[in-house]
Amino acid sequence: MEVNLSNLNKKFNRMRALAFALAIALGVSFSAHKYAFGQQAQQPAVLTSPAELSRVFINVAKQVKPAVVNIDVIEKTKRTALNGSEGLPQIPGFPPFGEMQPRRQRGTGSGVIISPDGYILTNNHVAGDAAEISVKMSDGREFKARRIGTDPETDLAVIKVNAQNLAYARLGDSDKLEQGEWVIALGSPFGLEQTMTAGIVSAIGRSLRGAYDNYIQTDASINPGNSGGPLVNMAGEVVGINTMIFSRSGGSEGIGFSIPSNLASKVYGQLVKNGKVTRGYLGVNLQPLTSAMAKTLGVQATDGALVGDVANDHSPAAKAGLHSGDVIVEFDGKAVKSPRQLTEVVADTPVGKAVQVKYVRDGRTEATSIRLGERPGAKASERADDSEATQGTGKLGISIATVTPEVASELKLKISTGAVIQNVQPDGPAAEAGLRRGDVVHRVNRTPVATADDLTRAIRALKGEKEVVLQVERSGQLSFITVNLEE
Repeated sequence: MEVNLSNLNKKFNRMRALAFALAIALGVSFSAHKYAFGQQAQQPAVLTSPAELSRVFINVAKQVKPAVVNIDVIEKTKRTALNGSEGLPQIPGFPPFGEMQPRRQRGTGSGVIISPDGYILTNNHVAGDAAEISVKMSDGREFKARRIGTDPETDLAVIKVNAQNLAYARLGDSDKLEQGEWVIALGSPFGLEQTMTAGIVSAIGRSLRGAYDNYIQTDASINPGNSGGPLVNMAGEVVGINTMIFSRSGGSEGIGFSIPSNLASKVYGQLVKNGKVTRGYLGVNLQPLTSAMAKTLGVQATDGALVGDVANDHSPAAKAGLHSGDVIVEFDGKAVKSPRQLTEVVADTPVGKAVQVKYVRDGRTEATSIRLGERPGAKASERADDSEATQGTGKLGISIATVTPEVASELKLKISTGAVIQNVQPDGPAAEAGLRRGDVVHRVNRTPVATADDLTRAIRALKGEKEVVLQVERSGQLSFITVNLEE
């Protein structure tokens, strides 16, 4: 029995040492917390007990919770027809036969007050389609809210309640966040108001699907109803707006995403001022520059943004003479490192401003002035391509045909010549690179392709190259695709 007690004591001491080590590691955060509450900044504190560690989280929660609200919305759904009424004749001037009246659908989410006069940040998917918005404060008071503006591109929205002298949260600098930093998520998961969960910053700068993605990834539990609530650092500052999760079950599995506060602050300012967000617009489809593409296009490094396509003849880029295949290396005096960076810089540039743009074309650096337009709204969805690949031949693993005027018209091609892919060998190099039936090849490296014979000759002329860069048009959009020729 004494041996067992000795082992238990050893285990207890190890657990206590681990708790103290964690407390010491959080000493810097505790010191920052003291500064946030108006006390004089001190040297990093050594926490003397797990209870003191808990006090850090308790104090941050006490500071921020009064600014966290529960949002209930009522939104209208689309009209739906009664079963069996499909295909029945319609009477002019009347709704379709058997049509039901719109149903009112309820939803819930979270938000955070960021000004004493009642402006609240939340998600667009919480408040964007709401016919009625009700906000419940931490003290139980309820207010009707009006929508100030929404931004589907970033999934942010601003609503406002008619109240004064409200408790509000401060927006922090999300650019200072580091992987491993402790954060707290607050909101109303499953309608359970004023819920707090804690975790760490799992990653920063996550790009998932949108043009302006720059998500903070966290393992702090985020569930349905948390959307729009704040992600808070240990200084009590809002560093993110919780927006979505990756989950197979529909609940938290430790992978949640928040919109950085610095991006949210920019969007908030425009929505409050104008009711919408305007962004600068070049009118180009950008791609990352691979080493194979850089070699083909005569660029010395892979920094820059490759112009896969130019939107149309009236876009700012087209008017300034930019072409597919140009590599933008400098924008408004700033070096361009990647398409994502350029997209963000362009978006932050005032509409109508004339900027100097440097680009590389066929190995030569050129410059032009571009007057930015206003970015149009994002497409609701991308058109799917469900073509089935069949057995093909050739070094690329494709069978091809010359583009005819009929094919060019049917495919709505920008360039009316080229070689159209008829079939793609499932295990071939083209399939591995993502080429599909219906894609049209216009260039092989720097060699123009106007016919199927041109493509065949260009491929045969390759001598030992392990990669080839094709300019491809798909659904009216040009892009560059690298095909690995190694067996």
